[in-house]
Amino acid sequence: MLGPTDKADGGLLRISADKVGRLMDLIGELSLSVSATIHSPELEGLELPGFEAAAHRLSMIMRDVQDAASELRLVEVDEVFRRLRRMIREMERETGKRIELDAQGADTLVDKLVADRLYEPLLHVLRNSADHGLETTEGRIAAGKPEVGRIVLAARQIGNEVRITVADDGRGLNYDRILAKAQERGLVPPGERPAPDMLWPVIFQPGFSTADGVSNLSGRGVGMDVLNTALVALRGRIAIHSEAGRGASVSLFIPLTLSFLDCVILRHGPRLFAVPIDMVSEIIRPTPDNVLNIRAAGDGQVLKLRGETIPIARLHRPEVPRDESMGIMLVATTGQGPVALAVDEVMDRQQVVMKPLAGRLAAVRASWGLALLNSGEVATVLDCERLLRREAA
Repeated sequence: MLGPTDKADGGLLRISADKVGRLMDLIGELSLSVSATIHSPELEGLELPGFEAAAHRLSMIMRDVQDAASELRLVEVDEVFRRLRRMIREMERETGKRIELDAQGADTLVDKLVADRLYEPLLHVLRNSADHGLETTEGRIAAGKPEVGRIVLAARQIGNEVRITVADDGRGLNYDRILAKAQERGLVPPGERPAPDMLWPVIFQPGFSTADGVSNLSGRGVGMDVLNTALVALRGRIAIHSEAGRGASVSLFIPLTLSFLDCVILRHGPRLFAVPIDMVSEIIRPTPDNVLNIRAAGDGQVLKLRGETIPIARLHRPEVPRDESMGIMLVATTGQGPVALAVDEVMDRQQVVMKPLAGRLAAVRASWGLALLNSGEVATVLDCERLLRREAA
């Protein structure tokens, strides 16, 4: 008879991350094989009583297996947070500032692959907060703030994403200084003053820095560029909020798992595209009055939706003329605001296996990778953040 400490379901089993990774790869291949079998063209026209119900059940079981396997690779983000807490003491010595780090949501679960790549990007954000964001002790006293600067490091799961935020109570981003540097580098036309939410992304440009000198913590112009590169690799997005004199926050939105994606499948002309379901805000069929041309040449359009103006991202080549008001619009949410995708058809919602692009294919415009569909076809997984930045350029 089993005692209280002998319960079969009460223990933990150590499993190598490599073995879990191998299992995920095999489940991905199994999922593709199941889909290819169920949708085989050789089955067309055959009378197979009960086949449709059995195929549906097999697909549902396959999805449950994928979800269960993904959960095996989830770890608490506390491992990353502990390392960052230790670095705060070093930052205090380097800057001469007094800093309090408030870590919240350390028990939030993330994919092990994500956790392994989070430390360096988050460290760069913390360094920028400590070096550029927080004032000196004297400066804080003069501003009527507590002597000890505060940085909040918080993690929270929201749907199929994990949001990790680094927020400080310092001076905030310097709009005028960033704008001047952006205009100096030709990133913003002279005389223009874009809205803060449209200006902040320039700090992620390679080599961009407003620092007068180089410190041990920051000022080399590589920190935020490293962050942006890391988030693209993780299929994540970044949102920045700043209030002058009150502080700034950088929020990283990262998929809960990198293995399988819930996507909406779209068709535009002969090509197939996939958009992660958690980025989809709504799908509409616009009228001609909803679509406006914004450039003299007619090559730029926006969608007017409930009083909001949303840029339309083009999935076709610019030289191919097209009336976007004749199709369907999928409105996607990004860290820089919504973007509308003009497509011909919304085909399906699927959980897909995504394969990252490598070599020359890595340069494919605004793509995270390729999704292998149930039908055996291949769809491009769209990075809506990069699509929006291209349209705003």
